[in-house]
This record gives sequence, C-alpha cells and structure tokens, in this order.
Amino acid sequence: MKFNLFLPCRSGSQRIKNKNTRVFGHYSFGLLEHKLLQFSKMECVDSLTVDTDDELIIDFLSEFKSNFKYPVHVCRRPSALAKADSLDNYLQYIPTIMPEGIIFWTHVTSPFFNEFEMETVINLFKEKCINAEYDSLMSVNKIQTFLWNNTGCISHDRDFIKWPQTQDLQAIYEVNSAAFLIDKNKMMEIKDRIGDNPYLYVSSKLGAIDVDWPEDFVFAEKLLRTNF
Repeated sequence: MKFNLFLPCRSGSQRIKNKNTRVFGHYSFGLLEHKLLQFSKMECVDSLTVDTDDELIIDFLSEFKSNFKYPVHVCRRPSALAKADSLDNYLQYIPTIMPEGIIFWTHVTSPFFNEFEMETVINLFKEKCINAEYDSLMSVNKIQTFLWNNTGCISHDRDFIKWPQTQDLQAIYEVNSAAFLIDKNKMMEIKDRIGDNPYLYVSSKLGAIDVDWPEDFVFAEKLLRTNF
C-alpha cells in the first residue's frame, strides 16, 4: 500500500498575508519550507503532491524538490478552485491529480505536526483502517471541559450535577486539519476526505497547533524559537 502526501497551498490568505511563504523563524520561505523539510525526512511515504496557484511556490519547489528521496509533483491549481468557498468542488478534483494509494492530506499551517507524528499516523492507519474497522483517519483535539452555547450548558446536565470533574464529562472532538488519510478510490467515490467511519487520532498538544490567525502565527514563531 502506497502513502502519498498531499499539500494544498492556495495563495491569497484572507487572514494572514502570504501565510504560506512569509518568513517564519529562521525559515526564509516560511511555513512551507518548514513543512517540506519535515516531509523530506520521512521514510514511509511514496510521493508528495503540492497543489498551488502561487507562482512563488512553484518556482521554489522546482529547486527544493531535489532534497527528496521520493517523487515530488507540483500541480498548478485551476483558478476556479482557488477560491475560499470552493472546497466541495476541490474534493472532487484532488483524486484526479493523486497517484493510486492512500492520500495523506496535511497543511503547512500545522507546523509542529512533525515527521514523527506523521509516521505515527501512517502506522495507525495501517492498523486501524486497512481491512479493519475504520475507513479513514483524521486528526482531532479531544475536548473534555465545561461548554456553553447561547442557550446554556451543552457539556453536561446541570440539573444532575453543576460542576462535575472534567474527566467524567463525555468527550467531544474538534477537527484540527493536521491530517486526513483516505484511499484515493474511496475519496473519488464519496467526494470527501473522510469516510463514514473515520478513526479519530488525538494529536499531541504541539501537533494540534493550527496557524489560522495573525496571533497564531506570532505564537507559533515564538514557540519555534524555543527549539520545540
């Protein structure tokens, strides 16, 4: 079974200007360079596909891909699929550019979801999802705390007990987008990056960090400088 990394890098981030490529710590080509270096250390993947509409990224990869021991494919994303609201159509497009095997979809915005954790996820997929109980895998954050919405408490029944121990609460899981793994043919069939029964991989605290807002970028950069 082949495992093929997939990395989307759309230009024009709405919240952080040049998010993928702006200087990040000592990485002059930013989060992208950092993630590519992690990829280049992985021994258990068969290829990497980077899909982008950013000419700077295409130029950078033309030279940087020499650091890899496995094939690196650069696809130029169609302009119609480079919009923030085009994810459903994008899900149908991805299998058409990917090799046969398992698609491992991740993002540069998970800078501390490193090569070791990615390899852990691959091994878990082999155990849990190949001829087994689950049909896909995604990374999540486990939330087990007191939760409210605008109608009141949703984490527990306060008529029964007002402040239970948090470890006794029913856990819920937040998708953190560090990893989605699914067979290419399954993805093509259902037009989604997870199946009906995904295995929920609870990321490490560091691996769960998602750079989505300017303050996330600042925090992640400071964390990087502490040699995590």
